[in-house]
Amino acid sequence: MTDDVDDADDADMTDGADGPSGALGDEPAPEGLSLRGLRVVYRAAGGASVTAVDGVDLDVARGRTVALLGASGCGKSSLLRAVAGLEDLAGGTIAWDGRDVVRVPVHKRGFGLMFQDGQLFPFRDVAGNVGYGLTGMPRSEKRARVEEMLELVGLPGYGPREVTTLSGGQAQRVALARSLAPGPRLLLLDEPLSALDRALREQLVIDLREILARQGTTALCVTHDHGEARAVADLVGVMEAGRLLRLDAPEALWADPGSEKVARFLGLSTA
Repeated sequence: MTDDVDDADDADMTDGADGPSGALGDEPAPEGLSLRGLRVVYRAAGGASVTAVDGVDLDVARGRTVALLGASGCGKSSLLRAVAGLEDLAGGTIAWDGRDVVRVPVHKRGFGLMFQDGQLFPFRDVAGNVGYGLTGMPRSEKRARVEEMLELVGLPGYGPREVTTLSGGQAQRVALARSLAPGPRLLLLDEPLSALDRALREQLVIDLREILARQGTTALCVTHDHGEARAVADLVGVMEAGRLLRLDAPEALWADPGSEKVARFLGLSTA
């Protein structure tokens, strides 16, 4: 998922549904990821349609991290999968640096994806997992890149280890190293720490923020954990029923949620 992207037609960046309170509105989209009017619709039993993502506009500037918060079923993971190219769109555009990537194959978008359970390959050692996406690279360069990534995530010397011997936290660090190794222009994180216990999550979220900043990685993260979103992201959005209700810097969002609905989700008093 990290090969160079093929040229695609310039995106027609027409507006979709009204943007969330606190969003960029009609300002030009920054360099990086831009979603306009994004819609994902599933077919339920009996042929009925279920709208999972409903007209979302969202920008993720280069080198920044945006976290999307929401309850289970709010559409945040469907949005992430649509950006990755794993879900068909019912409407809207996905663009990188102003170029539409909707028709670009998944493996050519240059996006990395990390799931909550890491999904490591059990038949490969740690080095084999981290180097999986480094196809076509000379062996010496590949070895050096793997070592660099393991050092980055705090696991120097772990290359020969079998992944079945790793703790949960170590496995997630290996998964992160694998996602970062090819140098993705966008990293998509789907509940990356939710499978871990709270104490470990609190430590890893600090490390994750530092790693993304050190690499200058652009990232879109979905999570249900308020603390995780506040710690890792430059901007935090709140989703409900497929819509992006609010998007702002963490401090601003918690100081002024903008609506009673968002305030309740954030656990703030509305009295």
